[in-house]
Amino acid sequence: MKDAGHRECVRSALDHETTDRTPVNNFALVTAARSAGVTVEKARRDPRVSARVAIDYSLKTYSDFVKPILDSQVPFADLGMDVRFPDDDYGYIKEHSVKDMEDIDELAFFDPAAAKECPMFTQVISDSLEETRRMLEEDLHICGLSWGPVTAAGYLMGAENMLMMTMMEPDTAKKLIEKTVPFITAMQNKMIDSGATVMWMADPTSSGDMISPGMFREYSYPALKDVIKGVRAEYDVPSFLHICGNTLDIMPLLPELGIDCFSFDHAVDIRKAKEKAGRRMALMGNVDPVRMILGGTPDEVAKECCGLIDAAGRDGGFILAPGCETPQASPDENVRAMGLSGMEYWKHRN
Repeated sequence: MKDAGHRECVRSALDHETTDRTPVNNFALVTAARSAGVTVEKARRDPRVSARVAIDYSLKTYSDFVKPILDSQVPFADLGMDVRFPDDDYGYIKEHSVKDMEDIDELAFFDPAAAKECPMFTQVISDSLEETRRMLEEDLHICGLSWGPVTAAGYLMGAENMLMMTMMEPDTAKKLIEKTVPFITAMQNKMIDSGATVMWMADPTSSGDMISPGMFREYSYPALKDVIKGVRAEYDVPSFLHICGNTLDIMPLLPELGIDCFSFDHAVDIRKAKEKAGRRMALMGNVDPVRMILGGTPDEVAKECCGLIDAAGRDGGFILAPGCETPQASPDENVRAMGLSGMEYWKHRN
C-alpha cells in the first residue's frame, strides 16, 4: 500500500508530536545492494542501480528514509588520495595526504558543484541522489552522506596522528579541522541540490570513546556548528547527526549545534539519552545492529524495538533505527521486523 505520509510522520517526530506510528530509518547503505544480489562496485558505478536497489530495500523494510549506495570515501579519491575500492565493500584509504602545517596550507578541495573536478563524487553521490529523486514514487526522505569535520580531518591525516596532534600541536589540528568545514558544507549543499531532503552527517571520531567531552567542545563543537549553520543558510531541511560510541556526556551540548535529530549508538542507555535530550532535539536509535539486526530473530528484534519506543517514543521526538549502520549481511526479515515495529507498537499499545 502506498504511504503518502512518510515525511509528515518524520516531521511530527521532530516536532515531538505523537501519531499512530513511529517513523523508522533502516540506516542501510551497502546492505541494500547485498539484499538485491548486486555488488557494491556495480551500484557504485551505476547511479540507476544504486537508486533502484536502495528504494526497493527501503520499501520492503518499511523505512521512512532511503539512502542510495553512497561511499563516503569517494571524495578522498577525487582529492587525489590513494583509495582502494573493493568489489563488495566500501573504499579504504591506503595513504594519508596531510602530515604537517605545510601540507594543510597547500591542501586544496574540489568544488562539489563542478563535475569535472570531482568525477567520482558526481557519479557515486550526486547522480545517485538525482536518480533516487527521479525514481522515487513515495515521499520517503532521501539521505545524502558526509563525514563530519573531525572524522574528515582524521582521514586526511590519519586519525591517530590527528589525535596526537591535538596534544602536541593543537593549532595545527584545529587548522586542519577548520579547513574541512567549507568543503563539507559545500558537499552537503550539493547533495541537497541533487535530491537529498535531509542533511545527514556522521562524525564517529567525535565519539566519547575517542575524545573527551572537553576535546569535543574545543575541536568538534565549533566545526560541526559551522557546517550546520552553513547548510541552514541555504536550505530549510532537517539536520541529522550521527556519532558512534558513548555520547551521553556531550548530549546536552548537541541541541546547541542546531541539529533536529541526533542518531546515537546502541551502547547508550536510551532512557538516559531521552532525559538529557529532553524536547530540545529528537533522537534516533538505537537497536543493537549486530546482536539484534544481524544476529537476532524477527521476534527478538520486534521485542527490542517496542521496548525502545516505550522508553523514548511515547511522547514523540523519536525515530526508530539501528544504533549504527545496518550490517551488510543482515537478514531482510530482521530489518522488516524493525520497520513493522514502528506501526505495530501503536496498534497494540494499551
